[in-house]
Amino acid sequence: MGTHAKTPIQFELQGTPHAVRAALLQLREETYANGEALANMGSLEIVLGEVLNNVVEHALAGRVDGLIVVRCLHESSEWRVIVRDNGIHMPNGKLPPGVAPDVDTTRENLPEGGFGWSLVRMLARDLHYERSADWNVLSFTMDG
Repeated sequence: MGTHAKTPIQFELQGTPHAVRAALLQLREETYANGEALANMGSLEIVLGEVLNNVVEHALAGRVDGLIVVRCLHESSEWRVIVRDNGIHMPNGKLPPGVAPDVDTTRENLPEGGFGWSLVRMLARDLHYERSADWNVLSFTMDG
C-alpha cells in the first residue's frame, strides 16, 4: 500500500454565526468526500465549533471586516488544526484556563454557558496560541 500526502481542508469565513455553521458543514462534507468516515468527527466539530463561536463572539465582536481562516489536516489518525483570525488578541495573550462552571447547585441556578474552553481543553491537545502580525493563531491536535 503506497503513501500519499493528504490535502488539508482549508476555508475562510466571515465572523458571523451563520458562517460558522456553514464552515462546520463544509468540513463534514469535505471530510466524507475525501473518503474519511471518522469516528471522532463529532468531537472535532464540537471543538472547532466552540473555537469559532468564541472568535465570533469575542475577538471579532462588533466588527464587519472580521475574517477567520481554518486549516485542518487529517493524517496518521489525528487532526492538526490551525485557526487564524484578525480580531482582538486574547486577554493577557493567553488561552482561557477552561475551568468548567460549578454545576453542584439547584436546577434553577445551573449556568447556561461557560463550558466552551473546558470542552476544548478536554477534547483537544497540544493547544497553542500566539499573536502574529495582527492575527490570532490557535493550533491544536485531536485524535481522528
